[in-house]
Amino acid sequence: MGKSRIKPQDTFPDNLNQLEDNQVEVLNSKVHRQLEVEYVEEGTPDPETEHRQEELNEELDDRDLLSEVSTEHTGPASSNNDAGAPQVAGSPEDAVDRKADSR
Repeated sequence: MGKSRIKPQDTFPDNLNQLEDNQVEVLNSKVHRQLEVEYVEEGTPDPETEHRQEELNEELDDRDLLSEVSTEHTGPASSNNDAGAPQVAGSPEDAVDRKADSR
């Protein structure tokens, strides 16, 4: 698979989720390039190439979803709060009341 595209008769991994992200992305690029060649030369894609593209799309979508879920659970690395500003618990209304009381 050292070339820039992967033909239908070339070997293809049985289990995409065992590959690293960059390996899946390279494989996706090669399948896309093969699809382009098939459309130009034959006017229609080979069913095997179409199937491979569907598999890759599903795998990449799953990885994107997992990445988003993982980010949601861990939260941002840092917040945009004013550095060094004291954080006071309570509702926004409480914060307004405290501000008014301090005048």
